[in-house]
Amino acid sequence: MLRIAIVDDEPSVVDEIRNIVISFFQEQNKSIDLSCFSSGEEIISYHQQYDLIFLDIQMQGMDGIKTAQELRKNDKKAVMIYVTSFGSEMARSFSVHPFAFLEKPVNADLLRKNLQDYMEYAFKEQDFKGIPFETMTGTVLVKPDDILYFEYLGNRKIRLVFDTGEYLIQDALVNLYPLVEKYSFMKPHQSFIVNPAKIKAVLGLDLLMIDDAKIPIPLKKKKAVKASLS
Repeated sequence: MLRIAIVDDEPSVVDEIRNIVISFFQEQNKSIDLSCFSSGEEIISYHQQYDLIFLDIQMQGMDGIKTAQELRKNDKKAVMIYVTSFGSEMARSFSVHPFAFLEKPVNADLLRKNLQDYMEYAFKEQDFKGIPFETMTGTVLVKPDDILYFEYLGNRKIRLVFDTGEYLIQDALVNLYPLVEKYSFMKPHQSFIVNPAKIKAVLGLDLLMIDDAKIPIPLKKKKAVKASLS
């Protein structure tokens, strides 16, 4: 059963999204558990994890961006669709990366397309065994959630560091980045690709990873890196 939440302080918008979502998943013959909230504070106090969250950006009290940041502290995998009155270009600058943007007034066809995209993403992920990497000892499959970072060592050698060990890859970082970019990996330094979920802290001009490795941040990139993690 898919757990879905709608968070919006406009009852009419909640009802509109709710009706389309229910209709769509009935057609798909998929069971859903649908919860509706009128504020960010309300969904956070509910202490429930969701598969898919529709999140209004402009709300009284805690806005949608702050709500998303709070939800991400305990739920790294929920797919978020921002509902916004902003134009798409401004919306793309928000720091908690969403799956899609849905502009008000809600377009039913676009919402249904977002839901179809989500279905393809979610059920493809269920069968996902990992990204194939050609290492010095053969091809391995590594799930993005298990990766901490990639470190370029020179001479086309790269360390792939994951939760329980590491592999050596003979390649260039520029070739690896497209494989992990869609999973929100970042390049804080020309010699590193990092999984933000594995960062423990920002210490001055270093990222402290969960394995206690320190990854340098160039001074000119510090502001952008910190903004992307906020």
